[in-house]
Amino acid sequence: MVKFAAALQSHFAGAIGWDAVNVFFAPYLEGMPDRELRQLAQMLIFEFSQQAVARGGQAIFTDLNLYWEVPKHFRDVEAIGPGGRPTGKTYGEYQAEAQRFVRALFEVYMEGDGAGRPFFFPKPLVHITEDFFKTPGHEEFLDLICEVASEKGNTYFVFDRGETAKISECCRLSFKLDESDLEDARHPWKMRYCALQNVTINLPRIAYLSEGDTTRLFDNITRFVETAVEAHLQKRAFIEKLLSLGERGPLALLTMNQDGEPYLRMRRATHLLGMVGLNEMVKIHTGREMHESKEALKFGLKVIAHMKLLADKMSKRHGMRFVLEQTPAESTAYRFARLDLRYHSPLAGHVVKGDISRGEIYYTNSTHMNLSAPLNPIERVRMEGLFHPLIEAGALTHIWLGEARPNAKSLANFVKKVFRLTQNDQIAFSPEFTTCIECARTVRGLLERCPYCGSEEVEGITRITGYFTKISSWNKGKLGELRDRFRNQGLFKEEGPEVAAAI
Repeated sequence: MVKFAAALQSHFAGAIGWDAVNVFFAPYLEGMPDRELRQLAQMLIFEFSQQAVARGGQAIFTDLNLYWEVPKHFRDVEAIGPGGRPTGKTYGEYQAEAQRFVRALFEVYMEGDGAGRPFFFPKPLVHITEDFFKTPGHEEFLDLICEVASEKGNTYFVFDRGETAKISECCRLSFKLDESDLEDARHPWKMRYCALQNVTINLPRIAYLSEGDTTRLFDNITRFVETAVEAHLQKRAFIEKLLSLGERGPLALLTMNQDGEPYLRMRRATHLLGMVGLNEMVKIHTGREMHESKEALKFGLKVIAHMKLLADKMSKRHGMRFVLEQTPAESTAYRFARLDLRYHSPLAGHVVKGDISRGEIYYTNSTHMNLSAPLNPIERVRMEGLFHPLIEAGALTHIWLGEARPNAKSLANFVKKVFRLTQNDQIAFSPEFTTCIECARTVRGLLERCPYCGSEEVEGITRITGYFTKISSWNKGKLGELRDRFRNQGLFKEEGPEVAAAI
């Protein structure tokens, strides 16, 4: 699994996601003693963390989709076990083994690496479904993954409401499974998907060009989306040309045929239309940021709804799958802000976020609220979640914890309320750490010197967008964002009915 992920990472710029990992491992674990199973979980996480084969020497950008229950679409599927042979049982019959393994994985995440740091990769994405809450032992498991979220920040909570089934990866990317996908689930090895490129639209640029005219603004959105689609068409034609070379070409791995189809099934490829700076677009056009008035928030929703209709229209026109995704924008939010300062000043100087004198400028990521706004986590999750049903390819809300260590049961209550009372697709709780290069100890919070040995040779660690990394590698825009982040210190407690009403 690790070796194949390394091979795939040399072909894909984004994450390599694996579906229902604990479920598919389960037939191989039957009868394995707890100590060996724990060792296997530790080996999986450590080996993924040490394969520095991605660009810039980064470890493999990997996501593990995990479940407490066996998902409905795999429950009655014939299980594959040792030797690649059917075991004579269904995956549903291996639920106990799948639960043992997922528990062991999170126990490893809780410990962290040798220096107590959180593992950067692989990222564990836990799917919270209707059946999750009907499966015995879910309370204890939810407490465990919430404790990991509070202590290390690793856990991602992915909400699959109703009959929705999806595979998640990267910083927030999701593939929602349709009828043909669920049919493929009868033969799980057929389930392989690809998002081919994210072309990101600079929403504040559209507002500058439209000069307050609503008709012009929506016309410009249409024009920008059409340009993004043209970029996708050109990229797809280029990729198909490389794939046509087969085993003689640079994408030979993706053309291998083991089940009647190439490994990369282009007919199932998704083409992403991203966005950056909705909050700034709304401010330029209405004079208010989205968290400041209901009218501004409604206008933001109108913009994204228009983009969703355009994506659907373009999908029908070209016979391809275009969907909206929140661009992670590790560098794009900074780059767009710098370009607009150059071409749209002086107005841009009043709109970009951050500190212009330091050059630490950025736009608010995708459809997020202003991250410096002192919103409590309930309001932020609720408001940002209003956009998520329109953003089919994935959306996420960050809750910045800073030094705070919320109680696990408090976070568990919060997760339940988010699932039941909001439209939010995915949340992550993000603490901050300092690790000492001299004594190799790790402490909570971002500090200038090590509290143990006094060394100033320290490294800050926190989530940049959808993954943890060292702050020393961040661009100026992300450093400016880090200074502005509103940390939710001490806001979590045992939530009662008043919190449910607020949501």
